[in-house]
Amino acid sequence: MTRLICPFCGPRHLREFEFHKTVAAEGGSAFARVYERVDSAELSIEHWQHVGGCRGWLLVRRNPSTGAVTDCQLVGGGEPA
Repeated sequence: MTRLICPFCGPRHLREFEFHKTVAAEGGSAFARVYERVDSAELSIEHWQHVGGCRGWLLVRRNPSTGAVTDCQLVGGGEPA
């Protein structure tokens, strides 16, 4: 994973973004929400911030085994203005 696609700024190099945390999958146990960083080897849902650009918060879905990003959107699912 060397690039993320910011909804405001377009494709940018990963060094412009800062990882914040992994988000637990819906329906998981209380233990998983608190202690497990990755719900599965195929999917991780994470909060990132575009600190080197628009400073927007992003919800990134990626495969933690390969680093491949499958989806990148604004936190809250809204569209950029």
